[in-house]
Amino acid sequence: MICGFGRLGTWFGIERWDVSPDMIVFAKGVTSGYLPLGGVVVSGRVSEPFWSGDGAIFRHGQTYSGHPTCCAAALANLDILEREQLVPRGRELEQPLLDALRPAESSPAVAEVRGGTGFLAAVELSPELLRERPAAVSELTLEARRRGVIVRPLASGIAVSPPLTADESHLRLLADAVAEGVAALEATAGSTVP
Repeated sequence: MICGFGRLGTWFGIERWDVSPDMIVFAKGVTSGYLPLGGVVVSGRVSEPFWSGDGAIFRHGQTYSGHPTCCAAALANLDILEREQLVPRGRELEQPLLDALRPAESSPAVAEVRGGTGFLAAVELSPELLRERPAAVSELTLEARRRGVIVRPLASGIAVSPPLTADESHLRLLADAVAEGVAALEATAGSTVP
């Protein structure tokens, strides 16, 4: 879950807004992606019929439900998030990440830099560039990787969601890799990049 377990500076992203959900689903963030585990948290209103009176039995389960190794990884991960106070870092680092990436907007190859809510951001490439070079997102992804940074390709740009343990030097590395990757796209405008 990209918006949980500290990514937005709270345990669950919905806590940033004045909303009381009936259900919250979560997955890889609970184990930091080390092992597969997911879950659902439901409100009392939703769960009440299954616990009171003569309500029907809620039969649910998967072959690997509650696998002890995955659950142990989740508990260890939750301990680390608390002990190292990583959950609030999503909020602390949201503006520095956006500030680091914002200069990329000065390039004609970039339509927009989005971010500012949580420790994640996106750089959208211009529609003109994408029409001229449909593989531009893949090219930018490879250019960033050549500079030591892994970004996630999207339909019209790239997304970044650095680890909550990142510091300002990591943000500079990330921003430089993206800016240099965009510059490389500009330098080869009108030509095909292998």
